[in-house]
Amino acid sequence: MPFKLFKRKKEEPQEGPVLWQAGATNTAPVQEEKHSFINGIPVSPAALQGHGKIISVQCAKKGDGAGTVSVNLAALLAITNPERVVLIDLDGYGSVRSRLGLMVDHCLVNILDWEDVHTPREMAGRMQEHSSGIMVIPGVVRLDDVQKVTPSLVFKTLTLLKEHYDYIVVACPPVGVDNSTWAAALVSDMIFTVIKPDRASLDLVSENNKFMIRLGCQDRVRVVLNQAGMPGGIRPGDLVDNDKLGLNIQVVLPYSLNVVEANNRRQLIVLTKRKDEFSQALQGIVHNFKFRSEDYGY
Repeated sequence: MPFKLFKRKKEEPQEGPVLWQAGATNTAPVQEEKHSFINGIPVSPAALQGHGKIISVQCAKKGDGAGTVSVNLAALLAITNPERVVLIDLDGYGSVRSRLGLMVDHCLVNILDWEDVHTPREMAGRMQEHSSGIMVIPGVVRLDDVQKVTPSLVFKTLTLLKEHYDYIVVACPPVGVDNSTWAAALVSDMIFTVIKPDRASLDLVSENNKFMIRLGCQDRVRVVLNQAGMPGGIRPGDLVDNDKLGLNIQVVLPYSLNVVEANNRRQLIVLTKRKDEFSQALQGIVHNFKFRSEDYGY
């Protein structure tokens, strides 16, 4: 099936971000107009100064492919921007370490190192340079440290990076209140929500999208159908342009055995097999990036 990239997004009713305050569970949520900050929290890309563009990649459920998409997307951007692209892993221990071969037995650099970073000069040594040209901030080195990756740490790290790097790709777990994906989403220029053509993913993506709406991020979300055409999966033709589902899929990445093989070899398919269908589809995403502020209404 021919894939389509960045279809025109359907118009949806707009609403401002909804903020919940501690101890206010019995009162109605307060909706506010669009601002750069609300109650001291940055709630739009314009809240952070700098020329860099922040791209968050999350998924409807674990295993939908956000890790694979994020590392290959960062690699594509690094081709023309070597050492100017940062990949951050917020997904706990995360698959980014595995994809890039940065296992903890020889790479202890991790996101928590940024707790002690306060100036640009202190950023040196807090990232791991990959052979692809990506500057990597891996996830935590122990699973019990995941809770230490707080929203304030995410905001501080992204604030510093946005002023000094061209692209910051953030690999995230599914958005929710038990992680910091929501913090990255608030200040992202674009958010890719990756889904697979299976029932569990489709069941969960609806609430995922609603959470993004409550954050006020809906204009920046792009739904990505990953592994389209996978054996046993729901047919892409039953998902794309299906108004009854309300998914509004805008990007389709075809299923490819080469992706699985590349992941197992710790290779980046967009660099090793550029003519693969998956690689070409992801290249199409990069070519269709639009990061002008007027495109997103901030």
